[in-house]
Amino acid sequence: MTARRLVALGLVAALAVLVTACGGSSTPTASSGQLLSIPPGSQNVEFAESAKLEATLPDTVGGVALQKGSLNVLQFYTGGNSAANILTLFVAGLGVTPAQVGVAAAVDPDGKIQILAAEFNGVSSSAIQAQVEAVAKGVDPSVTLANTTIGGKSVTTATYPSSKTGPVITYVTGDTLYIVQSSDPALAEDALKQLP
Repeated sequence: MTARRLVALGLVAALAVLVTACGGSSTPTASSGQLLSIPPGSQNVEFAESAKLEATLPDTVGGVALQKGSLNVLQFYTGGNSAANILTLFVAGLGVTPAQVGVAAAVDPDGKIQILAAEFNGVSSSAIQAQVEAVAKGVDPSVTLANTTIGGKSVTTATYPSSKTGPVITYVTGDTLYIVQSSDPALAEDALKQLP
């Protein structure tokens, strides 16, 4: 296994931590109460890694070096973690197929900041924004959502009562969603300044 692949697989674990920070202890479930699973047909589809999406992420934030990687969607789903279930909520809610989705992330190994990028090819920013709000409320109905500007970007912050790491910040541009999580507001602001 290459070092790049190890970094990418490590990102899945970091994203699971990010999702846990979002809503606490539970994993998102479908309305039936069953855990969400790989969408039908995904097992037989080959997906490209999201190098172009990965390139949109910063290498450093506030002097903190980040590890970057991208995964094809099938690898992300087979990671079997809550981050994959969050992605499934977006795929289902937006009515897209996994072939339309790219995933990349940049993380600080010490947990100071995590940035997730998900590209939903062909989906409008307004549809993605609406799904951001729906997923946030689905994870924890007591979430507080606020629209604000950070780092020159129009963002939505999701503050969960059980979070000890600060709000989850979402930024939508075109067909791409960026999720930033950091307990340090200066790092989050620097990250957002560097995003497209």
